[in-house]
Amino acid sequence: MAFTATTLSILGAAGFAMSAMGAVQQGAAARSAAETQSELYKRQAERERQIGELNARRIREEGTRLAATQRALLAGQGRDISGGSALLIQEDLDEESEFNAQLAENNADAKQSSLRSQSVLELSKGRNAQTASYFRAGSALLKGASQFG
Repeated sequence: MAFTATTLSILGAAGFAMSAMGAVQQGAAARSAAETQSELYKRQAERERQIGELNARRIREEGTRLAATQRALLAGQGRDISGGSALLIQEDLDEESEFNAQLAENNADAKQSSLRSQSVLELSKGRNAQTASYFRAGSALLKGASQFG
């Protein structure tokens, strides 16, 4: 089967057009995947915030229980819990408990911030991939035009 020059030109142009379309579709798919990944990072960031709040609340509650137990033990031994060493120990426990709770919140905030940054970066990657696909498509079309134009 012999192809004419016109037929070959049409097939060649169609090939370049398909190459351009494929590049655009590839860019759109990359952007869509990046948007999905970005959304997952945002959800994980929110989950980290919730976990941090929960851990901090648990630490504070445990500190409150520990302080109450210590007061009960001291009072059971007939000691004065309203002053002196007993009061200093209770203050130290309260401070340590609050420090640990704030540390849990801070750790969660750091994770959340990192995940938000990854989300933004992922969106940027998707936009860049889509923009690059337009250049690849344009290049394919120009190459085709230069050969058959």
